[in-house]
Amino acid sequence: MFIYKPLLVVSLLQVFNLELINNPFNAVLLFSTTLILPLFGIYVLRFSSDEIRSGLLFLSSFLILSFVPYEIGLLKSIESGFDLSGFGEEFTGLIGPFQTVHSASTALAGAMLTILFFWCSHAYNRFYLTVLLLLGLYFLIHTYVRTGLVMVVVGAIPMVSYFIWRDKLMRVQLFLLSFLLLTITGFWVMDNKVLVDRVLGKRVNGAELESFEKLGSGRGLLYLYSVEIFWESSISEKIIGIGQTEEKKRMEAKLGKGLIPHNGFLLLLLNNGLFGLAAYVVFLVHVYKLNKLFVFEGKYLAMGLFWAYLAMSFFQNFDMIYAFYLFALSISYVAMDQHEKRSYYLKYLETTHANFN
Repeated sequence: MFIYKPLLVVSLLQVFNLELINNPFNAVLLFSTTLILPLFGIYVLRFSSDEIRSGLLFLSSFLILSFVPYEIGLLKSIESGFDLSGFGEEFTGLIGPFQTVHSASTALAGAMLTILFFWCSHAYNRFYLTVLLLLGLYFLIHTYVRTGLVMVVVGAIPMVSYFIWRDKLMRVQLFLLSFLLLTITGFWVMDNKVLVDRVLGKRVNGAELESFEKLGSGRGLLYLYSVEIFWESSISEKIIGIGQTEEKKRMEAKLGKGLIPHNGFLLLLLNNGLFGLAAYVVFLVHVYKLNKLFVFEGKYLAMGLFWAYLAMSFFQNFDMIYAFYLFALSISYVAMDQHEKRSYYLKYLETTHANFN
């Protein structure tokens, strides 16, 4: 429970800034939605490791399979997917049942990493898991959102590295799985010029690599303006933050649009000040240090999702709820797994010692 205390502080800070004056309803709303994150993490600690593992499989399967009825035309998405008009096309990317493209992308990424861990650890039927990986990869690619792709790559590295190091047979199996995924991905990607241009950032009006300001669909400019807004703020605003409404107002004055920074660290710095950013960094440090203490295999699931969550926080936001749910479940899974195994071992030693005497 202690690792979530900094997130509880972040939640409380949502109502201790200018937002409470400028837009009290939104301040309470932000407090409520942010509070869900640590409360969920605390709540799932009450379940056993087997129950949490089943929950991880169910949630990951649901997040991937929920796209199927939308892809085959049985259901129609409520919102539009990623707008590809900037790449010379009139269609949009997949969004499935989600309301934002980044929610869809980050949820798919977290689900794929969880399924990949289960595949490597032989936790469930591999044919089913392979089908989920292929579906998840197809849907993720066709959201045309790069954040999820980065999350998968960053999160897969510690997981795959561990299993390759652990088992020679696993090296062969992972090679065959990688060959299958890369071959199929090649067919999906190489014949799709829009997708290639999207990944490389080549828009109709110019490439993103032309300047820092254009990087990441304009994130570079958002980052620069966010730093300017913070620098121009008063001392008290730097400490407690200016809140979401004021942040968008000041961003609109500079950019012409009232956007958020698309970076969880800068968002917290502006909205909740140095206090909010510090609390969030403490949370990340606590999770990292705690995971270092774990000795069982599940730690590599938590580690992979930790780095994926960190990438999501840097390129998008820290409170994308579906990805966070999987992240919190992985922490609870490995914590409870280690607790149960240690308790069993201690009980075994006590029984053996009693019998010996």
